[in-house]
Amino acid sequence: MRSRTPRLAVSAALALLAISLTFIVPAGMFAATVTTATMTATTATATCDEGRWPARVQGQPATFAAGARAGDYIWHDANGWHLRFTHPGTTRAIFSGTIVSNAPLAVKGYRLESGDSFSLSADRKTLTYRFTNYGRIDGLDVRTACASRMAFKGLMAGLKLPVGRIWVGRAGNHPLQNPFVVLR
Repeated sequence: MRSRTPRLAVSAALALLAISLTFIVPAGMFAATVTTATMTATTATATCDEGRWPARVQGQPATFAAGARAGDYIWHDANGWHLRFTHPGTTRAIFSGTIVSNAPLAVKGYRLESGDSFSLSADRKTLTYRFTNYGRIDGLDVRTACASRMAFKGLMAGLKLPVGRIWVGRAGNHPLQNPFVVLR
């Protein structure tokens, strides 16, 4: 009688690989040219059924609060995607980056201050942002009705954020790289 152990081990490894790829994959395939669009909030009107975003991205990171460790805090909930920035102290810190989707985005600023800006490309699939933060909370609320991919790239002071400075979902998961992609 043959042993099933090798076959089970291979099956388990393939299942684990498939699960991990549904959360984070390399973002190079989502490069896009940014075109400046209106700086007002827009709304996505399309409806579709693309399934749910992974459980790992659900809920505000538990460590997020004004003046917390400097970086990007990203999560999804019933109201869409949320991106927030903060850092300790009251000195100026510049957070910038892009979010690229495979479906149109609707964006609204959160606690915008003078000098904070964001823009959508003409096709509304690429969001570019730049925020000046003084230790409080700045950010964006993003909705997309039909996207199955969201690519995030975060910078602070013009440099790519280390992955340890990006918190995703309630557990504060760190992506494997910056930029990173979330799939549903």
